[in-house]
Amino acid sequence: MALSHCIVLLAISSFLGACVALSFPHLPFDGHHAIHGHRAIHSHHGIHGHHSRHGIRGHNDTQGWLSGSATFYGLPTASGPPDNGGACGFKNVNLPPFNSLTSCGSKALFKGGKGCGSCYLVKCTSHPLCSGQTKLITITDECLYGGCADATYHFDMAGIAFGSLALPGKELALHSAGKLAVQFKRVPCDYKGRNVAFHIEKGSNPMYLAFLIEYQNGEGDLSNVELKEGSSPTWTPVKQSWGKIWRLDSSHPLQGPFSIRLTTLSGKTLVVNNAIPAEWKPNTVYESDVNFGI
Repeated sequence: MALSHCIVLLAISSFLGACVALSFPHLPFDGHHAIHGHRAIHSHHGIHGHHSRHGIRGHNDTQGWLSGSATFYGLPTASGPPDNGGACGFKNVNLPPFNSLTSCGSKALFKGGKGCGSCYLVKCTSHPLCSGQTKLITITDECLYGGCADATYHFDMAGIAFGSLALPGKELALHSAGKLAVQFKRVPCDYKGRNVAFHIEKGSNPMYLAFLIEYQNGEGDLSNVELKEGSSPTWTPVKQSWGKIWRLDSSHPLQGPFSIRLTTLSGKTLVVNNAIPAEWKPNTVYESDVNFGI
């Protein structure tokens, strides 16, 4: 069984975890992008929706493949970290749209948290128990320590995700390999039926606003986030707190509604007008009606 390299400590299997914050150039991207959205949005309160795993459209299955390695952490039947979270800040990665098909990423994949939410097609053909079929894996956590240093691109997957690379009925048997050589390529994320959403984190108040950014189509990564208060014309930079959670420490009480401008690592932008209402509440999800193009 492969050692854990995620941020979590799994006492039951004595696996280590860790966290780091480094940035690396982004990988080639296999997809196209639409124009920016500029529509006003509506709010949505509650927990994450139960939707099917997002699909991929328009990728070429014969080009753009890179070589990497894969291990798994925790138990073979585990769906991810014990809290179903990880270093990216996502919640309930065991549920749709992730469905446990998630992975910790090595430095070149995690990118100091800016690679959180990136989507990859991964396949294994190097082991007799591998199916050779592609699986869509999302980076939701960070991979570190010796086992992740064997290759520039290393996926330390949830047990279920690792098993998904196997022939039907051989999921548990494949775990005995410990580490696999894999092929992968980056593809656009497609959260079908969902739009960019903002989960206001606990502890947010008029002087401090922190939010998790979810369901981002296309590249899935972010380089910059900006916020505009009410009718103000000024865009204020928002700092990356950790993973896909961004925060604004204000010197004055913040006045909503808030518009949010998102910029990907490649420079694509999306403006979400009135993304967060004036009467926002912590631990609440506000889902927009816009998203990046696929």
